[in-house]
Parts: sequence; C-alpha cells; structure tokens
Amino acid sequence: MQATAPGFKVNDKIVHTTRGGGYIRSVTTKEVANEAIVCYEIELLLNTSRVFVPKDNLDVADVRLPGSKSENKKAVDILRSRKGRLSNDWKSRVTYLKNRLENATLECYAETVRDLHAGYLDDSISSTERKIYCRAYDLLASEVALIRDCDIRQAQRFIDTQLK
Repeated sequence: MQATAPGFKVNDKIVHTTRGGGYIRSVTTKEVANEAIVCYEIELLLNTSRVFVPKDNLDVADVRLPGSKSENKKAVDILRSRKGRLSNDWKSRVTYLKNRLENATLECYAETVRDLHAGYLDDSISSTERKIYCRAYDLLASEVALIRDCDIRQAQRFIDTQLK
C-alpha cells in the first residue's frame, strides 16, 4: 500500500481502500465516548456518502493517496491484457481474489476486474465472485475518476472501453 501524506487539506484527493476514492471535504471534531476526535471528512465518489477518518490515526487508517498517471497507465495495460490463470478450485480462487483485493492497489483492482469480467458478463461466476468483481470495479472506477479528473460515470465508461 502507498504511504499516506502526513496531512491532508480540504479538497485533497484521497482513496479509502475499502470504500473508494473521494475528496477531503472538511476537518471536523467528532465526539466519541466523551472524547473529542479530530477527523477528516471524506466525500466518496461512488455514492456521495461520507466517511470520517481520525486525523491522528492516518498511519493505521485504510487511506492512501490516489495512484499516479503512470500507475493508471499500468492499470490500463492490465485491463487490456489476457486474463490471468485462476485456480479451478472455487475456495482457493475466492481466497486468492479476496487477498488480492486486500492489497488495495490500483494494479490489484485492475487485475481482479480483468480476471472476472468475462464471467461476470456471461453469468458464469459464483455470487461471491460477482460481489468481488463489483467491489473491485467500483474501487477501480473511483480511483480512475480521481486520477483522470472526471466523474464516476466517465471513469466507468473508460474502464469498459479498455476491457473490450
């Protein structure tokens, strides 16, 4: 996972590795168990919901800076490449895919989308694999939107074009 910056400012781009990319919208104080905690308020691109990340816990929080333009190019190359070989054993395959997503990099999102895309389209993957695909696709789209400075729908169209 990429290192986080020591601090963020309002309107900075940020990736929450389990919720998707977004923007820092404010620095606010939340009352938790009678303790005032300073948090970054992140507005997510996927569903315009907000998530609060304690400012003092960035070193352990699931946040990072978005990938670079060169990392985006590598993700595009992955999406355009031949599908990777996955295990025939369902349990091994799902474990592998889940572990890959936990790496929380643009490259891992792209590999997961590439490897499950055909099965998603022809409905030949399990419901668990469909959930993994959708999660990887959403995480990839939100980060691509940040990198390319576009909205989420434009990022989705861009990804779909690369997969053809």
